[in-house]
Amino acid sequence: MICPHCARNLLQRERTGRTCSKCNRKFALDPKTNSLGLSDVRVRRVAAKLTDDGRTPITVNQLWYALSRKKAKESGRGAAIGCLVIGLPVSLVLLIAALSVDGAGPLAVFGSLFLVVTLTQFRSAMKRRTRLVEAHPLSQFRSSTMSLWLSVHGALPTGVVDESQFRHPAPPARPRAVLLCGDASIAVFLAANELPRRYDIALATRADQVAPGSAPVIVLHDADATGCQLAARTRAALPGRRVVDAGLPPRAVMSAPGALPVRGPRPPADALGRLRESRTLTDAELQWLAKGWTSPLGAVPPGKLLAAVTRVIERSTGAKDADRTKAEAVGFLTWPGEAAS
Repeated sequence: MICPHCARNLLQRERTGRTCSKCNRKFALDPKTNSLGLSDVRVRRVAAKLTDDGRTPITVNQLWYALSRKKAKESGRGAAIGCLVIGLPVSLVLLIAALSVDGAGPLAVFGSLFLVVTLTQFRSAMKRRTRLVEAHPLSQFRSSTMSLWLSVHGALPTGVVDESQFRHPAPPARPRAVLLCGDASIAVFLAANELPRRYDIALATRADQVAPGSAPVIVLHDADATGCQLAARTRAALPGRRVVDAGLPPRAVMSAPGALPVRGPRPPADALGRLRESRTLTDAELQWLAKGWTSPLGAVPPGKLLAAVTRVIERSTGAKDADRTKAEAVGFLTWPGEAAS
């Protein structure tokens, strides 16, 4: 690994006790002992990319998802390779034996079936290669990885915000819109990027926090059975208010390259029934949810999420961010957050 202080390449015996033998300074993370294979240099590199060198703040949760992505892909790839390493030789041995022995038709059939099963499992494992995100749980990431980081470096990586320490700005007296997001970490992310100030909107994490008025309510949610019902529940709780469902819809992540769906308990039948009756999801999306697949907002690349929410706010309110308008006028057509995606 590379020492984050002196940039020297260190063998494992040269970094015992998380101390560089070249400059005698401590570092936070050793990829050989960290379950995500993290080093200080890699964490800084990933954080710099996600935050556009600190210009687009992100949360600890979002950093965790990004750092889990590589381990998830490696885990899935290992399962796929295992299918081939074990299944392919067995299938070939059976087929070769069938060709070498008279009257071994059943053996040939069995070998062919085994080969088909092996290739099917390989394909399935490759499709699941980005769906294993719990290699290093978020709670452990916060309590262990980030604690070690703070003890060595004194502060989180540049651009990373601790949700528990963030103080939301006061909401405007007459907001243009209310952004309702059940994920408190994403609410912090949006506030840290000053969407409330730039668009004169209010943020809420529950429907009962939405102040009375006529401003539209923009709903953000995870791609799961509960989240997909949030817009309908909000309309029921706030009759007469315009409610905009801004996603995350399951179709956005079901087959998206690099997405990180998580498989958990199957949702209750009554929840799926309500979604089916609402006719807001396709049959493929309902089947995906029924199997227990979900995908949280926190796993969406921050730059893409910020750009998408910005577009929804502008379409829903007719507002235009003054800083963005000025940038577009001189030819800068991409918002800085998009570069981090």
